[in-house]
Amino acid sequence: MLAPHDIDNKCRRKHSFTLTDPGAGEVICIDCGQVISDRPVESLSEVGTSSSVGLASSYRGGMPMSLAIHDQGLSTKIGRENRDFTGEMIFDSSMLSILQRIRTWDYRTQTRNSSRKIAFGQLDRLKQKLVLPDSVVEKAAYLYRKVQQKEITVGRTTTGVLAACVYIACREALIPRTIEEIVEVSNIRRKEMWDAYISIVLKLDLKIPLIDPVRCLVKLANKTGVSEKIKRSAIDFLKQVTESNISAGKDPMSIAATVLYLECLHYDDQSKSQKYFAEAAGISDVTIRNRRQELQNKIPSMASSK
Repeated sequence: MLAPHDIDNKCRRKHSFTLTDPGAGEVICIDCGQVISDRPVESLSEVGTSSSVGLASSYRGGMPMSLAIHDQGLSTKIGRENRDFTGEMIFDSSMLSILQRIRTWDYRTQTRNSSRKIAFGQLDRLKQKLVLPDSVVEKAAYLYRKVQQKEITVGRTTTGVLAACVYIACREALIPRTIEEIVEVSNIRRKEMWDAYISIVLKLDLKIPLIDPVRCLVKLANKTGVSEKIKRSAIDFLKQVTESNISAGKDPMSIAATVLYLECLHYDDQSKSQKYFAEAAGISDVTIRNRRQELQNKIPSMASSK
């Protein structure tokens, strides 16, 4: 194998552009034609390589690591067939005993933390039902691992703690998922999730960002199918409400539903009632009625136009 720093090297670019030949297992410089490496291509994926900026990056075979898997994707799978690497059957009794012992310990290592395996199975189902991105799932899995480490799960159900972790991850990623949505798909009571949420936030000293009402409005507008004109007008009006600090301490989804309902009235869209927006937002129509009265009292210009 020729070294990159060979004294006969005439490549001025120092082999910046290379070409890999999978058949021959060689890496060739495009500029000077020198064979930089003649090792098999399979071995190159396991060795750290340096990029143009000098940062080292390592590669490995198999599935990628993930915190959302109970063993982070590092477990092995040993088949039940007693064959060697060439495919020949193994008849040696001592070797068969060793293989069985290896299978036993492999099974024990994978089932050592069965509760986490069950929890991350539920997390995968929540991901599919709530249509969550991988980054949110990874964050929720990281939070659940910390919660287990701090023993916050003691006295609480796995489903409630996991639902609280998913809600916190959605809040930090600014994804509008309400408690009611997560509770419904998790099939638990709201109090069960809320108690776990409070304990996690307090004991881990988390700073949960506020929910953006505009994101809630966009989500609700897409769900109810209002026109683009009404949605844009509602966003502008909602920004005015937020700047006036009227929405402080209020449920963002209730504010968004009220503003969207008022904009539908303003544009004479009678197809969607107050109760329709309340059911879509997961709140009561009384809440929308109260929020509407507050907005009309605190924004006098709205009383005559909305």
